[in-house]
Amino acid sequence: MTYTALVLAAQRPGIIDPLAEKGGVSHKCLIDMDGTPMIERVLDSLLGSDHIGQILISIDDPDALSTVSAVQKCVSSGKINVTPSAENLYRSVKDALSNNVEFPVAICTADNALQTAEMIDYFCEHFDKEDAEVGVSVTPAELIWSKYPEGQRRPYVLRDGKFSNCNLYALRSINSLEAAKAFEGGGQFGKSAKRILQAFGLVNLLLYKYGNLSLDDVFRRVSKRLGLKIRPVIMPFAEAPIDVDNERTERIALQVLRERREAIEAAE
Repeated sequence: MTYTALVLAAQRPGIIDPLAEKGGVSHKCLIDMDGTPMIERVLDSLLGSDHIGQILISIDDPDALSTVSAVQKCVSSGKINVTPSAENLYRSVKDALSNNVEFPVAICTADNALQTAEMIDYFCEHFDKEDAEVGVSVTPAELIWSKYPEGQRRPYVLRDGKFSNCNLYALRSINSLEAAKAFEGGGQFGKSAKRILQAFGLVNLLLYKYGNLSLDDVFRRVSKRLGLKIRPVIMPFAEAPIDVDNERTERIALQVLRERREAIEAAE
């Protein structure tokens, strides 16, 4: 099945990202990651996937992408469309997908420099098999720590294990957009109990905090709360949840990218 891809690249209103400031660029997605702008690496993963057709980029300032030649080339060819983001994540997704977009849709973030076409293909292939309207990618924290001990510090602690969100989602249809309302205040639930409370309710928050839920329990309850069937896709990639949020994850991502480049150069 062919998916439309939506890349979320906006900055939070009124906030200058420290990594962008350090890198001398206007947006975090433009920082150099081993010789390539981060958003170009994300786009390469989508362009290399067998499951991705049209690509959309949602960003607060579309002109910021004018310095990325790969983006401009794809825009000129019609492969990529750039749309202004809105005041929050939900509105940004809704606005981007409101103009005759073909579903299903795969949504990712512009700061996942380690995302690969293989990850995209795996996620889409496994979501295709699910009888669900929304897909959420997660990776077991133990898998991350086995390769990158510093790769994840705040996994979701559940009854059957610890899991990290990979910031890769799927929407089966336009009706699935209702699930995105849970993210009107943003998307990083692991950092704020208040955000979990607002999105999923007091009982779910208490069960989550006391570790009484399994992964399936979480998605069953969230599905009931939102009135949509939402299922996890467990990703077997330690790198999938490591997006570039701070200097620690930037350091890890740069190390992985250098190792990938050196392996390709050695094979040539």
